[in-house]
This record gives sequence, structure tokens and C-alpha cells, in this order.
Amino acid sequence: MNAAAKVINQGNLFNGQLADMHMSKSIYMLLVLLVAVLVSGFAVVYSTNSYRSTFSQVELEEQQTHFLQLQWGQLLLEQASLATPARVEELATHQLKMVLPTAKTTYFLHAQ
Repeated sequence: MNAAAKVINQGNLFNGQLADMHMSKSIYMLLVLLVAVLVSGFAVVYSTNSYRSTFSQVELEEQQTHFLQLQWGQLLLEQASLATPARVEELATHQLKMVLPTAKTTYFLHAQ
């Protein structure tokens, strides 16, 4: 057995004395800080993913809003074109066979 193997074999770690070793405060602090860094790293990844998915949903809703506003404008234009007096008069004369009253068919009522 060479010298390095003897040192390793006689060391505390390999003789079952690992459980008896006392860890110093600096090692505890190092482990606590390591856990804190890992937790904060996972928190950053989670919050970034959450932000991206929420932002994607907001963009989809804005696109939907834009589409609905365009559709609403088109419906208002269609309503305005269908309700013009000339179109109403044309429909009344052709489809309903209505005529404008003449002076002979107009009567005035006077209150007494």
C-alpha cells in the first residue's frame, strides 16, 4: 500500500467516524447560503416563466380586442348605410308598395 492510500485509509472519513464529526458554524452557514441561492434561482426561473405566459395571454387578449373593435366599426358602418332615408324610402316604395301622399289625399284636422 502506498503512502497516499495509507493516509486515506487512516482518515476520519473512511473509518466510520463521519457521523462523529462536528461541523463548524461556517460550514452550516455555507450550506444555508447554498440552499438559499438554489431556492432563489428556482424562484427566478418560475417567476420568469409565469411572466412570459401571462404576457402571452395579454397579447392574445389585445389581439382579440383589436379584432372585435374592427368588427364593431364595420357593423356601425353597415347599420348607418342600411338606415339612410333614401334606402328606407326605396324599400317602402318597392317592397311595401307605399306611395307618398298627395295634396288631394291629405286632410287637416282642426281642433275646436
